[in-house]
Amino acid sequence: MTARRSPSESRQGRDSHRTRGIVSRSLARLRRDPFLLVPFALAGVVLAILDFLHRGDPVPAIEHGGLGEHTVNVEYAGYPTGLRQATVPLESLLGLELPYLLWGGGLYVLGLLAVTVAGAVTIRRALTGETSIDIDAVTSLFGFVVAMDLLQRALGSVDLLQGMGLLLGIPVLVLYFYVMVRLFVTPGLLVAGWGPRAAIRGSDRLTTGAGWSIAGVVVLLGVAAWLLGSVPAIGAFPSTAVVAPIHAVAIVSVLERKNVAGTLAGSDRSDGG
Repeated sequence: MTARRSPSESRQGRDSHRTRGIVSRSLARLRRDPFLLVPFALAGVVLAILDFLHRGDPVPAIEHGGLGEHTVNVEYAGYPTGLRQATVPLESLLGLELPYLLWGGGLYVLGLLAVTVAGAVTIRRALTGETSIDIDAVTSLFGFVVAMDLLQRALGSVDLLQGMGLLLGIPVLVLYFYVMVRLFVTPGLLVAGWGPRAAIRGSDRLTTGAGWSIAGVVVLLGVAAWLLGSVPAIGAFPSTAVVAPIHAVAIVSVLERKNVAGTLAGSDRSDGG
């Protein structure tokens, strides 16, 4: 006698299958086109060097704590990147003398620019097979990366959020993941030439109906970034070189499943489109 599955169980099974499908298609694409690994491998070298510089930097830096004994972290930034082991709080730059301000600010911009360019090249290659990039698209993606980085820093620096118990913490966490899922394909649309507002609206529309499967991808990517980023001294390199290209290609995979990837190259760049 065959047991019947409830609608919720069937839906969860389909979502799990879709999550595996997105990841497996991304890995298959990377195997077919190893060049997709190159941009983020180079970006990983840059981030690892920046971590090394921050450790001996006179500007105060916060170091990633590594693997915890009883906790599992989901390190998801909202765009393809790795996990930095040493980061400088932007408030630490306030009041610095100009040379130190330029140094600290320059390293901050360099790290974000490295993953932005790597993301633009990787997504463009996966979308069209070309390695050329559009400066306007890179600029839009860089703006998105900066905005997401500032959001992450704001959430990590607010004492109220850090001290929330389960009653308030879980709803905030759910809301955060909901936003991250809805923005999942935004980087791909920006690289394709969509304006920022159009890309955000488009991502919200294209992720409708696929929320749980994309949430599964977000969790897998976040845990993998945390694990690889916890490698002593050089964690920024493996987390960026391995997780970030999977993330970038997964964005394209979702767009392809939505039957829109083939038309993105000719999409409207305006925010009204």
